[in-house]
Amino acid sequence: MSDTTIVVIAVLLFLTLLAAGIVWLFFFHFPKLTLSIARELAETVRTTLGLTPQVTINQRIIYKRTNEILELAMIEQDFDVEYENSQKWMGSEKRITLRGYYRAKIGFNLLKGFNIEVHRGRLLKPSRITLQLPHAEILSVEPLDIQKSHSSGVINWVTNKDIEMATRQLADLALDKASKLDMLDDAEKRIENRLNDALLPRLVNYQLGYEVEFLEMASNAIGPGREDTSDKPIQLTA
Repeated sequence: MSDTTIVVIAVLLFLTLLAAGIVWLFFFHFPKLTLSIARELAETVRTTLGLTPQVTINQRIIYKRTNEILELAMIEQDFDVEYENSQKWMGSEKRITLRGYYRAKIGFNLLKGFNIEVHRGRLLKPSRITLQLPHAEILSVEPLDIQKSHSSGVINWVTNKDIEMATRQLADLALDKASKLDMLDDAEKRIENRLNDALLPRLVNYQLGYEVEFLEMASNAIGPGREDTSDKPIQLTA
């Protein structure tokens, strides 16, 4: 066997091993590593926020989202609101004054979704992680205390119906005031910071790109215990 033949055989053997190594990397090692990363991210989010997000790898669902919690409140803001109304009838005046103390909860409706998308990298293109969340919204406005005072005229009395109507008007004012608290951006920054603190140390080890997206998402379901009743917090739709 000539030296040229030996060199050719060696080159062919090297190329064969190189091709086999590349095939192993792209079809076995990288997919397995990506799946391991996805599992680690899902577990980290579950530990941090108490829920398992939907995880996809190249648009293929690996884990389905679970509803351990339906809503995630990031901020609670207390505020007060006042309502006053007076009516005259035949010179007789009745007056109702209400002062309510409310608590607004700002956060995320997780029925709308929470997804982790893993985009598996290709040659010269690194993998990338994208977390998708719905925009922050006002989850509820709860009355903490309502102080009521009223006075009746001689022939123009305050009735229970008047009090009920005034209470509804007070609730409407509370909803309107809560919608103007302007704390939605703060809630999004807070959850992004929490996710960064939990996930970035792990992603650095894998040298992966990472971003958080807040998207317009529609609720896919109505969770248990969310029916509207007068005994429950006032619900807002953002």
